[in-house]
Amino acid sequence: MTSTSKYNIWSQKTRNNPHELYRQMRENDPTYKVVDGMGQTVWFFTKYDDSVSILRDKRSIKNPRKSLSPDVLKDRFGVDIEADIDRESPWELINQHMLNQDPPDHTRLRTIVHKAFTPNRVRELQPRIEQLADELLDAMDSKTDGDLIADYALPLPITVIAEMLGIPVEDRDRFRTWTNVILSGDMSSMAMIMEFVQYMNKMIDIRTKEDTGDILSALVRARDEGEKLDRMELLSMIFLLLVAGHETTVNLIGNGMLDLLQHPDQFEELRANPALTDKAIEEMLRYNGPVDATLNRWAGEDMEWHDGRVIKAGDVLIPLLLAADRDPATFENPNVFDITRENNPHIAFGHGIHFCLGASLARMEGRIAISKLMERFPKMALNVDPANVQRGLSIVLHNLNVLPMKYQ
Repeated sequence: MTSTSKYNIWSQKTRNNPHELYRQMRENDPTYKVVDGMGQTVWFFTKYDDSVSILRDKRSIKNPRKSLSPDVLKDRFGVDIEADIDRESPWELINQHMLNQDPPDHTRLRTIVHKAFTPNRVRELQPRIEQLADELLDAMDSKTDGDLIADYALPLPITVIAEMLGIPVEDRDRFRTWTNVILSGDMSSMAMIMEFVQYMNKMIDIRTKEDTGDILSALVRARDEGEKLDRMELLSMIFLLLVAGHETTVNLIGNGMLDLLQHPDQFEELRANPALTDKAIEEMLRYNGPVDATLNRWAGEDMEWHDGRVIKAGDVLIPLLLAADRDPATFENPNVFDITRENNPHIAFGHGIHFCLGASLARMEGRIAISKLMERFPKMALNVDPANVQRGLSIVLHNLNVLPMKYQ
């Protein structure tokens, strides 16, 4: 998305540290309206209560093609979307997942996959996650320094979700490349989508012939047993699980460790008192959460906002989660990183019917990963000036490209 705006939300400077700009927006333009480069009206929400309201409001929709009237679609988008849509396009093949659907489609799709993320199923993964963390830390023992993202924060969750889906672990680097390029939206993304789709079609064909006991097999069985999951929805669901199943945890570990190392008093307090780990994880999620902004929502009808302005049907709605989670109206001393914080109703995993299905898994992975890392390398330190840490350009993900560290 590009636009002419007094707030340069998309610049590398802002992506590296969006909090100052979000503070200005929250204080001066808490519900900020801008017209993007395609002529689409976009509303950004930076206050906590406003963001929660949009995330819960049934008028805030995810699939405008199904939820907006044909007249509104033609008026706002200038085309007959149903007639013009290319259902064989790469983007269509991976974007029919539940985060882009409204009830009843969202309910149907979420019901099919939720069994893989029940509390009992997540708890069963704990021994394997601990084993993976130990193996990665063993490999890091021989190093004096390295990149924490590549060495640890990435391979741990991507191995977990690959094993849950039944994807060969040796292919995990391919999946990281696919997701990075696809989410960046650059010119090579279409080719990457097709490469991903071809790969996953082969995996689906294997599961059609044989139940291998993984999530992918369960999804294929659900489709074959009348759960109304078509091939496009299946491919989209796999893509969503792969992306959401590792990106949130990679960012939780990376951002969390960066924050701890920039606040050595908090690092030492947590190291001395591991019982604070759960609170520390919640504070990491609030202070520098893994997701910056939600995926697009649209106004399903005209909405009169509390400041007297009217959000028109078809306008894009984007709650900025990082901004909401530092709203002083909700959080005391919001810019203070405090791992003992008591009142912490953050929305790092979203809110409402689209609340992250894998939140409990991400929390457990983060808890195990950070606890074991601090225990193994109690004297680790940043090997870079924090001012020079580079993040990705995505407005959705709040991710670190690399995190240079001294382990010994």
